[in-house]
Amino acid sequence: MDGLMSVRRAAGFPARSLAWGLWEQTTGMAARTDELTRGRLSRRGGVLALAPEEGMELFDAALGSDRTLLVPARLDLRGLRADATAGTAVPPLLRGLVRAGRQAARAAVSGDERRRLAERLAGLPAEERTGTLLELVRTQVAVVLGYAATHQVDADQGLFEIGFDSLTALELRNRLGELTGTKLGAGLVFDHPTPAMIVAQLAERLYGDDAPGPVALSV
Repeated sequence: MDGLMSVRRAAGFPARSLAWGLWEQTTGMAARTDELTRGRLSRRGGVLALAPEEGMELFDAALGSDRTLLVPARLDLRGLRADATAGTAVPPLLRGLVRAGRQAARAAVSGDERRRLAERLAGLPAEERTGTLLELVRTQVAVVLGYAATHQVDADQGLFEIGFDSLTALELRNRLGELTGTKLGAGLVFDHPTPAMIVAQLAERLYGDDAPGPVALSV
């Protein structure tokens, strides 16, 4: 749709694409947005809910803009800065709003976490690494969904059956990539939609031929 609007605009036709942020209302297009999703977007996504009046003001502003693609949203800039200062992950799309010094502090924390995980995995036999990676994936799945980190997700549970969508899939990919120091494809969760399948993919990417074969995982 964005591409179509750009082509129309370039051809001299009126066109505008708006990628709306979160709305307060619970009717219409927002009717299926549950409290878990709202909490995830506002707590870790850096986006606050728009009141209908604010949304209409942004709509009017968009109509007066000469840009084709716009994102009408209410950003939690104070929360983003606090997250960066505390070393908490800032959504990749919003990192440009955080000062470089704070980004560097966050990167150092992630580096420490990566080193601790790498050292822990390096001292384990191949079979035991699978259990450690499963623990890592389960913890990150719980965090992404807004559950307590101790919440246990079955190894063979389909993630899209318990609330994952395209945004949470990318968030999980980003978290696992940062923690393991491994570049993971954007389709990680779509191609490997259970914790056990993600573990197998991580093991293959991290250890290649040394990755253990399929094993019985305790759930």
